Amino acid sequence: MAFLVFVTYFTQGDPNEQDLSVGAVPPLSEGHLLGTDVLGRDLLAWCARGVVTSLIIGCAVVFVSAFVGVLVGAWAGYSGGWIDAVLMRLVDLQLAVPPLVIFLAASMVIHATMVGMIVLLASVSWVPYARLVRATVLVERQRGYIAAARLAGARRTGILFGHLVPASATPIVVFASLHIGFVILSEAALSFLGLGLTPPTVSLGYMISQGRDQLGSAWWVATVPGFFVVFLVVAANLVGDGLRDRLRVNVTG
Repeated sequence: MAFLVFVTYFTQGDPNEQDLSVGAVPPLSEGHLLGTDVLGRDLLAWCARGVVTSLIIGCAVVFVSAFVGVLVGAWAGYSGGWIDAVLMRLVDLQLAVPPLVIFLAASMVIHATMVGMIVLLASVSWVPYARLVRATVLVERQRGYIAAARLAGARRTGILFGHLVPASATPIVVFASLHIGFVILSEAALSFLGLGLTPPTVSLGYMISQGRDQLGSAWWVATVPGFFVVFLVVAANLVGDGLRDRLRVNVTG
């Protein structure tokens, strides 16, 4: 609730609004609680909107990745044979290509928008979900209740989505909560390198890149959004660790 009030209050204006007459003022200045950058953009408004952007991208990427990974992993694990072999070789191929190479290649054809970033990050993030679900399905399909479902005439899709996928729900939820932090950090890193979001879309990574050359004279331009990135990643990991400990799940990517 406090976060929603924070975002609602500090994102009513345009974070991209510039005031060159103000320039870079330090935190705790009058009218600018966290200061401004060299172009006079208010860092509090920028970071508040940037947090929203990071959370939207993080949750969307995790949802898309989990959806694709669950379908691939469940199909491979339950079908077995050549279907399992082909799908797992695709997974191995994905793992063999460094994500940075994919990002560099995709940046030439995908526009740096929120939708483009979601597609780009999800394209390299579905593999752990596929491996996690496949491992669970391989174990669960040998159990008696699956044999009973087959004898009762249940269809393959019914067994998959009625029994096997729900059996994977707990490790998926735990891994997804940990994965959000990784996605947020990846988006910030890509924007920092110039491969991600740029204005008018607000990104914490972009602001960090803008302030890296002024660390000696205006350290807050890079430090303040950097703190918000660290806060989001740590918070996501703490939630994931809490779920893992509470549910007693051993999650391996």
